[in-house]
Amino acid sequence: MDIQPYLDPFPLPAKRGILSDINKEKTEKAVQEAMKDPEAVASLLVKRLLDPGAEGNDIQARHLLHTMAVRIPNYDRKVNGNKRVKFSLVLAKSLSGNYPDRVKAFVIRQLQICGGEEVVPAIGAFLIVEGIADDAAQALIAIGKVSVEQFRKALPEVKNNSILYRNVLHGLAELADDSSKESFLEALVNEDDECRLLGLWGLTQIGDSSTLESFLKADQKEKGFSRIKAASYCLKFAEKIQKKDAAKIYRHLQKTRTLPEEKYLQQIAVSAL
Repeated sequence: MDIQPYLDPFPLPAKRGILSDINKEKTEKAVQEAMKDPEAVASLLVKRLLDPGAEGNDIQARHLLHTMAVRIPNYDRKVNGNKRVKFSLVLAKSLSGNYPDRVKAFVIRQLQICGGEEVVPAIGAFLIVEGIADDAAQALIAIGKVSVEQFRKALPEVKNNSILYRNVLHGLAELADDSSKESFLEALVNEDDECRLLGLWGLTQIGDSSTLESFLKADQKEKGFSRIKAASYCLKFAEKIQKKDAAKIYRHLQKTRTLPEEKYLQQIAVSAL
């Protein structure tokens, strides 16, 4: 298959790097033609992608691939041919190929738009790869709860890398993973303040009263911005649990938030009690 006719209608940057002279009619026609065989086109488009800064130009290929990723879910519903899954699997398969990391990151961002459960394992493999892990986490979070096992699996492998560890904790917290309670508790004693905050947030997300003592103990150790953020988690936690347990949080805020600029927290606590 020659995909160049699908690419030609897409504009190239002018001298100042600005896209111009877009022929919408021709571009739309090219997209419609490409969507007739999305898997084959996707496979060839990935081969056209270049590492940013490399010699050559892949702007047209990137634009077409992104357009297809955006449209394939709706297109799939119209033709009822499981096209989205097949298209997504083609992209997921390319992640195991010999492509530059930044090309793989771009492909993962397209899977964030169109991918589902079928591509979760392929994306999850990159949670332990610096430079791609953030894109992988965002894609998995967008796909949803079916991705949580990938974060659990990656956690033991990234504990010695603070950047990757924070990224995985963020995913587990965002997905409110009840099974990660112990991991959130462990994060509360981490030397990194962001990890501790992610531990507090994770416990807030799952709203388990049995963790309240550890949560409040960790909260009172935070300073600066972390102290402000931790207070907001306290309030959110209180909204998720029974009144008798929530009262412990409000009394804790009364006791620990005594600075003039924290007067609003005192007011909230008094009102709640």
